[in-house]
Amino acid sequence: MRVIVADDEQPARDELIYLLGKIPEIDIIGEVSTNEEVLKKVSELKPDVVFLDIEMPDGSGIDTAINISRNVEYSLRPAFVFATAYNNYAVQAFDLNAADYILKPFKEERLADTVQRLKTRLEKQTNVKEAEEGTIPNEFMDKLDRIYSILHPNNGMSKLKVEENEKIYLIPFQDILYATIEERSVRVFLEKRSYLTSYTLNELESILGESFLRVHKSYVANLNKVEAVIPWFNNTCNLTMKDGSEIPVSRTYVKSLRQHLKL
Repeated sequence: MRVIVADDEQPARDELIYLLGKIPEIDIIGEVSTNEEVLKKVSELKPDVVFLDIEMPDGSGIDTAINISRNVEYSLRPAFVFATAYNNYAVQAFDLNAADYILKPFKEERLADTVQRLKTRLEKQTNVKEAEEGTIPNEFMDKLDRIYSILHPNNGMSKLKVEENEKIYLIPFQDILYATIEERSVRVFLEKRSYLTSYTLNELESILGESFLRVHKSYVANLNKVEAVIPWFNNTCNLTMKDGSEIPVSRTYVKSLRQHLKL
């Protein structure tokens, strides 16, 4: 597995190279410290994998990954493993077979898991023609888009992209009443209809911004659409939304709700 390591901090780069060098399947073919160098080395060396720091001195590593994955000039696009020092809700989006993540400081066990996922991913690329043409599965691009949205909440974006019945709907944030878990997916509710999405509640809470608040382990609510707060038993309450629907607020989130609504 031919690998390039990209990190602007020399100690972090050295540490990662050292740990990866202990894994027999890994062949380090290059190291770089900027996104510009990543673009150049990927074009020259055609690696299987790029371990890419998210925060680079000349921009976001996510932007670079999207650039490479969409650019037809790269005949073979690598897999990306993103590195970050921040262990927050955003990294949940990285825990994917197509685009993995690792946290700083790096741990050998986690790297071993990452390499195993990469091996599985590469082994599944049985369509030789697709690999030769350098096409990228839509699933991978969708995941990159979701990661980018989480890392750059509301960065020029005011609509939520939802796919349904082979159509892409762009839903204005302000039209969303609430979102809730439905089986293993998340459904967003508007006043007159709803959409089943591929987001998690954590992702939506981050993407949608400050007007949206987690009020229950299974609900995120648009506070601008709350018509009434109804006290319930055991220090809980329900929210009546603009369309007349009611959603629960669990004890865990009551204090936060009161603070945001200044109750």
